[in-house]
Amino acid sequence: MESPSLFRRVLRHPLTRLVLCVVATAVLSLLLYWLTSLIGLKRTGSGALGLWVMSVCNVISVVLAMWLVEWGIGRRTLAQLGLGRHRALPELGWGLLLGTGLISAVVGIMALAGWYHLVDGPPESFQDESRDALAWLAIFTAVGIFEEVAFRGIAFRLLEEWLGSAAALVISSAFFGLVHAMNPHATWFATLAIALEAGVLLGAAYMLTRSLWFAIGVHIAWNWTQGALYGVAVSGTEVAALLESQVQGPEMWTGGAFGAEAGGVAVLLCTAAGVLLLLYAVRRGQWIPFMPRRRARREAAATLATGETSV
Repeated sequence: MESPSLFRRVLRHPLTRLVLCVVATAVLSLLLYWLTSLIGLKRTGSGALGLWVMSVCNVISVVLAMWLVEWGIGRRTLAQLGLGRHRALPELGWGLLLGTGLISAVVGIMALAGWYHLVDGPPESFQDESRDALAWLAIFTAVGIFEEVAFRGIAFRLLEEWLGSAAALVISSAFFGLVHAMNPHATWFATLAIALEAGVLLGAAYMLTRSLWFAIGVHIAWNWTQGALYGVAVSGTEVAALLESQVQGPEMWTGGAFGAEAGGVAVLLCTAAGVLLLLYAVRRGQWIPFMPRRRARREAAATLATGETSV
């Protein structure tokens, strides 16, 4: 069998595909932003509709970029990339349940400690509250899909293929935290908290199922339950909520203005949940050792040498 050329080997390398996915996402995003501006969608402003339009553009860009690069180089389908239709709804449902449960537990502990209180807010009709809740559900759905495809579907998956599970988890989690460092009210502890609790939890969720739907469900429920249901800031962003609330307590445990996810309660609880998922993934044989490509080449060479010797 003829070995692939140097160009093909470089092209197929996970790092090359990672760079191509990032570049393709950026180019497609700029193109879509230009198209939305051309047809007038940018005139929706900075409100919920404008944020949703921008988020949908990001989703289309990152999914299309990942598919174009991986199909063009390795003929990989969306199902092979973690976005298959088979078991999508059950995995999404379990993710939504886990995300809702984790944030509810965090808020519940804060309430028992006397740090989370329900307060009287401005009078709103049921129709207005429902409209706001659905609007934020649409936004958080798009944000969840975009970030999971970008950080788990592209970054984690390709880093894991290149460097193994441990390095992929550390690097993708660190980068996920650093990206949130640009959010309002972000601190160094908030950045570390996001990397630990969310990076590990969502990375482990992907490892366990090798599907993005479970991680997407966790991400959507995490944001929507925290913000649109309980009225706690989501990564520094205030959200119109069904429950008017007030958080008062030590910032180290409550997260302060950044939100509960930057507090010690969420860090301990959600990181523990991520570690449990990670251990379960390891038990199911989903852990990939360090430098798997080099290990595979050595094993192939050893097998070839053994075969030649026996002949």
